[in-house]
Amino acid sequence: MKSTIQNTMGWASCPGARALLVAMLVSWPSVSWAHPGGADAGFLKGLFHPVFGADHLLAMVSVGVVSSQLGGKHLLRIPATFVAAMLVGGLLGMARWPMRLGELCIAASVAALGLGIVTTTRGSSPFLLSGCVAMFGVFHGHAHGLEMPHAVSPALYAMGFLLSTTVLHLCGLVLGELAAGRESLSRGLRYAGAAVMGTGMVLLVRGAGI
Repeated sequence: MKSTIQNTMGWASCPGARALLVAMLVSWPSVSWAHPGGADAGFLKGLFHPVFGADHLLAMVSVGVVSSQLGGKHLLRIPATFVAAMLVGGLLGMARWPMRLGELCIAASVAALGLGIVTTTRGSSPFLLSGCVAMFGVFHGHAHGLEMPHAVSPALYAMGFLLSTTVLHLCGLVLGELAAGRESLSRGLRYAGAAVMGTGMVLLVRGAGI
């Protein structure tokens, strides 16, 4: 319990985390008061697109969970890698750059990140996970970019899905930190990871038409 509180306080004291929280709080009123149509429509479409897709939602929360399980400097490094890669993928999608098997790779990311929740510990090597997160981020971003409405501002749309992704990562981080040091919660989180992995496998099989 004590170590969990210390880890959480250490994360909250990180300048990058504080800046991220401030940015979220500043942007929240514009999200709450935005109305359909006009410039806000592009921001809102980007904001809600990751939330209403089960594959995107599960993958992005899972990134936060595995980041917490790795701990230390990876608390923010892994999510930041995903967000940066997703921005690149989003730009490629907006430019209509073709990516074959994109939906299958997104389904595979859900399965792989679910497996990551089951197997990742403080002593796990971050290199394979970082590489997978970067690759998956590109495919998720590409899917967001492809679905960008033509009538909205690309910058506002990108800002929306990047903010939404960051919030989902933070949700995963909170879940991981709450489970840290608590055997029953940690076990339950790994069971949840197995369920995420199973969901990813189902999506993969359905996407492949098997």
